[in-house]
Amino acid sequence: MRKMKYKLPRGVKLEIDDYDAERKDRQDSAFYTWGDSHRVATLTYQEREYYVECVGEMRIIYKGDVLRYCDRLIKAGIKNDKDLAKIEESGGEWINNSWFEVYDESSGEYTGEVYHEVKDAIETVANWIIAEKEEANV
Repeated sequence: MRKMKYKLPRGVKLEIDDYDAERKDRQDSAFYTWGDSHRVATLTYQEREYYVECVGEMRIIYKGDVLRYCDRLIKAGIKNDKDLAKIEESGGEWINNSWFEVYDESSGEYTGEVYHEVKDAIETVANWIIAEKEEANV
């Protein structure tokens, strides 16, 4: 397993809450989908905290099975993003897909931004934290 390296601004702390977020080959939100929203990572800068969460319902029809959660993907032999991309080639059908959203702990709300890959969500949030802090100090 090759570990993911995140490019974070200085001072931003990253805590991985789901070990798959460390895997370079599992960036798609499908690998983080469970019943309810699921925290994948926590980013902190000074006193500001953001959570990257996987939300939404996943439903894939694949080889006669309905796949709703990430553990079912693995059991079906879909072990990484490359396998996931081949679902439709193999006769599978995406009905619903999950995504990542960012939760702002200080406001108690989701930011409304949607991401489909964990690295994109984490690195974007890290840069937001810095930008918001700099705007507040102007």
